[in-house]
Amino acid sequence: MKILNLVTMKKMKNNRMKTCSISGKRFRANTSNFYANSNTQDGLHPYHKKFDNFRRVNGVSVERVRELVNFINNPY
Repeated sequence: MKILNLVTMKKMKNNRMKTCSISGKRFRANTSNFYANSNTQDGLHPYHKKFDNFRRVNGVSVERVRELVNFINNPY
């Protein structure tokens, strides 16, 4: 398990940025921006914490938040 973590950390150093699957925006790939997830290749959840928390608090689906983000970014 420790060897896997070292490999994951090495990969994360090479990929310092990660794209949020909800917003499409890029953020630093660290646990301040993404939740830890041992099931992913880089060890981080695909959703940015703030977008995921917004989704959870409001009880809406990922698709609805994506629609909202797209509407905000492209209002016309």
